[in-house]
Amino acid sequence: MDTGVQNEGWASKLIDALIRQGVDYFCCAPGSRSTPLALAIANHPKAKRTVHFDERGVAFHAVGYGKATHRPAAVVATSGTAVGNLLPAVMEAYNDRVPLVLLTADRPPELRDCGANQTCDQVKLFQNHVRWQVDLPCPDERILDKYLAATISHAVAMTGACPSGPVHINCMFREPLFSHQIEREFLDRTVSFAHPQLHPTDETIEFWASILCAKREGVILAGSSTIDHSDAIFALADKLKWPVFADILASPRTFEKHPSLITHFDPILKLKTAINANAVIQFGDRFVSKTLSQWLDRQTPEFFLHVSEHTMRQDPTHLITHRVHASPQIFTRELLFALPEQEDASWLLQWAEWDQKCKQTLADFFSSHTTLTEPGLIWEIASFLSEDWAMFLSNSMPIRDANQFFLPALRCGPIFGNRGVSGIDGNIATAAGIAQGSGRPTLAVLGDLSLLHDLTSLNYLAKVDHPIILCIVNNGGGGIFSFLPVSKRKEAFEEFIAASHELSFAPAAELFGIPYFHPESPAELGDLLFQQKKQPHSCLIEITTNRSENVRVHEHIIASLGTCLISENSPAEIPASLH
Repeated sequence: MDTGVQNEGWASKLIDALIRQGVDYFCCAPGSRSTPLALAIANHPKAKRTVHFDERGVAFHAVGYGKATHRPAAVVATSGTAVGNLLPAVMEAYNDRVPLVLLTADRPPELRDCGANQTCDQVKLFQNHVRWQVDLPCPDERILDKYLAATISHAVAMTGACPSGPVHINCMFREPLFSHQIEREFLDRTVSFAHPQLHPTDETIEFWASILCAKREGVILAGSSTIDHSDAIFALADKLKWPVFADILASPRTFEKHPSLITHFDPILKLKTAINANAVIQFGDRFVSKTLSQWLDRQTPEFFLHVSEHTMRQDPTHLITHRVHASPQIFTRELLFALPEQEDASWLLQWAEWDQKCKQTLADFFSSHTTLTEPGLIWEIASFLSEDWAMFLSNSMPIRDANQFFLPALRCGPIFGNRGVSGIDGNIATAAGIAQGSGRPTLAVLGDLSLLHDLTSLNYLAKVDHPIILCIVNNGGGGIFSFLPVSKRKEAFEEFIAASHELSFAPAAELFGIPYFHPESPAELGDLLFQQKKQPHSCLIEITTNRSENVRVHEHIIASLGTCLISENSPAEIPASLH
């Protein structure tokens, strides 16, 4: 059979097999060796696709889509360095348990390891950053369809296993890469795969019911999670009368209020240094708050239980004493049947009082300032977001400020970030993938270096089906480093650490045809956001701030919170800053 015909037939069956397994969104970068895959996607009636010229952006777009949908998108890239550019997104997906399929085109065996152009060793290139990987043979009529169907089924199943994550399918193709007639071949079979429900044993439920019957001053931690466990967490907190500390990437933080939710736990723990808890239950994974980690490190709880549907260790302080591998929803539901309700709510009420004081103090602080600050940006956004919007927070200062100051006026939509390895790359592309996957307009808050790092992905704003508001905090460099001791080393700080610059992003917006705004006050920003509520459209909003002034603003905030939380006879408890 003609090689081009074989290539097209094989690629058509491969793409069809993915679509049969629910992978129907293809994120493609242009290239030659991947031509059979591109033609198969273009000719499949059920294939949805987006094309972008930067492989790194393509991969992060797929990561955002996977975060929003909990289903894998497929990334299509040609051979050579194109494959290497996928690595940052693959690392993020692996560490944040995001389902992802990588389809990389490659040379045939006779062109490997012999100096052929645009060829490198792509086999197992991603090593320990994928859940599974396969080097598919060149298309051959002697290879049975059921092999391809079973292989693709297994690959997709591995993206959704516990833990979920990326898989790599490396595809060899010989030239000629395609035929001069459209070859559209579909599979006549597929393999169905059902994931298990993780139930705790009766003995496990009985053990924890007996332990939790005794009154304790405990806390429930809601770490970042790909699954919404809010109802289960709040139901358990109601019975135990414990406060809930929810990370900004945990679903409980989308609630505007709940009796057990302590939104401002970070500054409370920073200021109330003597307070102790004798029990901890954690759902979800990591936390943005360094203050929480430092506070936990000082605790000696009777038990520290982590309940998770996966087996990845999430214990940077090495304090966890018990781990339950089960669905948090199922574990909590069964535990609640066996658990009596605690009557004494004094421990929870004390936390709620502190939280309310913080809320009022912050409201007074921000309402008295006419200058737009970085924490003030988060405060304004919190009053704007509603349940039909999604939010993405880039790393460094935006996600830290949101963790401390974000309190929605009404229940808001899902909140996302790239905290798998906490990089600043691919943030615009990720936000675009979230908008596409969630079907919601999306507000993304990025620092200036994050935007510069992913500048080419501004092109996505014209491609996705839902508006994206990019709020860019431009403080002329890496703002978070001004909070670190290295900022005192003036001889190297600005050049080597902060990477200072004097760029404005108006020309970048013009280059990509994006409406641009530059508000200078909270009122101007509020008006812009109000207009977006009435008629959402993609735009770039640049907020100019000063890094040194930003440090002083945070110090003023913590001093104001200290005044309301700390008694006058214990000034030593008031620290210099929130970071």
